[in-house]
This record gives sequence, C-alpha cells and structure tokens, in this order.
Amino acid sequence: MAARMTGTDIIGQLRGRGLGVSVRAKENTVVLSLLRGSNPLIAREILYKALNGLETFFNVFIKGPPFCFMPDAWDHIVYRKKKGAAYARVPGCGTCRLKELCPGLERKSVFHKDLLPELLPVLSAPNELVIELTKKCNLKCRACFSGRAPEEQSFKTLSGILRQAKKMGVKNIRFTGGEPFLSGNLPPLLKKAKAMGFYTLVNTNALAAGKETLKNTARYIDNVLVSLQGYDEASEMEATGAKGLFFRKLSNIQILKDAGIKTFRLGTVISKRFLKDFPAYYRLAKRLKADIWELYRPIMPPRALADNGDFKLIPSDMARLSKLLLPLRCPPRVVIANPVPLCLVPAAERKHFLGAAFDDGHTRVVHDPRGFFKPSYYINENLGRTLKKAWGSPILKKINTPRHLPPRCVKCAHFLKCLGGSRFLAKEAGGGYSAGDPWLPK
Repeated sequence: MAARMTGTDIIGQLRGRGLGVSVRAKENTVVLSLLRGSNPLIAREILYKALNGLETFFNVFIKGPPFCFMPDAWDHIVYRKKKGAAYARVPGCGTCRLKELCPGLERKSVFHKDLLPELLPVLSAPNELVIELTKKCNLKCRACFSGRAPEEQSFKTLSGILRQAKKMGVKNIRFTGGEPFLSGNLPPLLKKAKAMGFYTLVNTNALAAGKETLKNTARYIDNVLVSLQGYDEASEMEATGAKGLFFRKLSNIQILKDAGIKTFRLGTVISKRFLKDFPAYYRLAKRLKADIWELYRPIMPPRALADNGDFKLIPSDMARLSKLLLPLRCPPRVVIANPVPLCLVPAAERKHFLGAAFDDGHTRVVHDPRGFFKPSYYINENLGRTLKKAWGSPILKKINTPRHLPPRCVKCAHFLKCLGGSRFLAKEAGGGYSAGDPWLPK
C-alpha cells in the first residue's frame, strides 16, 4: 500500500508545474499562483487537484485568476482590483454570486482575451439543495433546532423539486429531518436522485431504521452524516434523551460503512461538557474510522441558550477547542463546520474551520416540510415555493450581502470562508442580518 502523502510531498510535486508556490510556515498557509507563460487550462486542473490534497494541512489561497476561472474553488481565490488596470463586465457577471466583490475581468489579461468561453459565473445556482423530509424525530436532543411540526410533502411534490434542481444545475442533494428515515419518501427519493445524476447526502441519527432498510438504502447514498452527541451510553443519553440506544447506533454505523457508502462523517454539537471530555469523544471518532468529524458551534436563540447553559459558549471556548485540534492527524479530518469569525484564532489554526459557506443561504437553500424554501436550517424566512425564485430572492440577497461587514473583513484573505460569521446569530443578537456576529471582535 502506498504511503499517505503529506502536505510537504504535494508542495514538492507542484513546483515546476506552471505554478508559483509560496509557503508561510508560521501561518500554516500556502499561496498558489499562475506563472507567466504557463498554460492556464492545464494549470487549472493541477490547482483543483492541489486544493484537494493541501486543504487538509494548510490554509490555501490562489492569487491572480478571477473567481469565474475556478468557480468550484471561489472561497480560495484572492482576486483584487489592480491600481491603474482597466476592467470589464461580461454577460456571466449578471448571475455571479460574487459580483459585488469582483471588479470584473482585467481587459488585457488572458482571461478576457482568450479564456472568456471557459469562465463560469460562481453559484448561478445553489451548489446543494437540502430537503427536510420531516420534522419528526425519535430523539429529544438538547441542541436540536428542528421542532416537531407535523407537515410533510408528497413524493410527487418532492420529485418536482428534484427536477427543478436538475434544470438549474444543482449538483448535490441532501436529505435530512427531523430524522429522514422516519419518512417513507426517503428510499424512493434517494433512488430517484441517484438516477438523475445527483451526488446524494443523508443526515441521520442512525437509530430509526432496521438493518435491512439501512443496507437497501445505503446503495443510493454517496455521503452519510451521523449525529453523535455522546462518547458512551451515559453521555449519549444525557444529550439525546434516549436510553439504551448507544450501542445500537454503533452497530448501525458499521452497517452503513459495510454497505459501501463512499464518505462517512460524524457530527457533534460543541458544548462545555464536550470540551471537558474531548479526548474521549476523539478516541471514539478514531475507533469508528470516520472520514470527517464535523463539530458545530451551537446555533440557538439566546432564550434557548439560557435554558441549555451547557451550550452557552464564549469565544475563548472556541479558541481553546481550536488549539486542541491543531496537532491532530487524519483520519478523521476534524473540522469546525459552521460559522465562526476566523479572526478569533491565529491564522495557523484556521485550516480546520470550514466557515460560513454552508449556512445562511450562501451556497445552498433548504426546502422546509411546510412547502417553502428557506436560507438555512435556522433561518425560517420564506423565500418562495420554487427553487429559482428562492435563489433569486431579495431576502436571500439581503442576508448575504457583504456590505454590512467592516471593511477589514472584506479585505481579509479569509473573508470568503469566514463571511463574517453567522447571519442567524447576528440577527438574534443585533436585531437584523446586517448586524455583526456576536463573536466578531469589535
């Protein structure tokens, strides 16, 4: 078996491939750029492969090309207006999600002269559509945001939504709940989504289905995220309100893994108890051989945090966790997977933060069982009943505009990952989506 490549190995292979490679060791950062005279299209293929290998080890930035040159890596690109240069807007700019941050194409550059047909607007459609099949759940997790609403949409209606997503160019479909295995629509919708060519993801607690159902459904799942809120019987029961189910969860996780699902992830909400017992949680994540272990900042209204003081974290708690993650080695890759202002931690530690891109409607929208689209699990703004209307909604554009953030945020190289933190918590703390995340340093 070939040895696992390190970040240093990958950097060594990149040098001399038409790319400039700059390493800032103290910041755990690698900056890649196109060298003059290189073939941009060949370099782009190398850049995408380099990103996949390097982002586990480093903060990775790409300087020089416009966002539309690598629309699947827009959050890694640093593209700034050059003093004295002339820029032009092109037709694709109209549907690009980053047009407020982009000066356009530099007129004399290779991108404007020769590569214009190769450029694609960033996020002209959501990268992912999340479908909440049901609000029902068999657990009572203390950190749950889902509620217990009885509504569910029909298979016919949800099939129509899949067709809307395919027509718009959405790549990923995620099924969640509540607990999605409590909905009879999950198996046929997964089968349909795979037949339509989607990459399929399922969020589950792995407790609501029997062995045969899990095995039969797994063949249509590319990526599964299993909620894991405890490291043993007692801690799992305290977090979920379910007694005697911990070992059944572990058994069902093994069934899903044995069924051949390509990517297996665990998801845990951070709490004071979690921070205290982190080594025990980490040992379990290692034993379960997760590919990725996602940790979540608690996203709750202040009144809910008041009732669940264990989740009432402060910035220093996140800074403490960040230092715990820095020396860990894969697998699993351990990441903080939802919005946190990245300036809370040193640059060297930001590689294990995924930032805000997957929340607040930046790259995906959620279909609610009540029949409308919304920006995220937490933000219940009604964006409309069609995907196209939702993605073009003035409400969503208002939530996602960068104009509300301090200039220092927008100028930061980490901005397109950080995005200023959580818009939901900004509204809860400051009265509007244009307020600052309560953890954003003043």
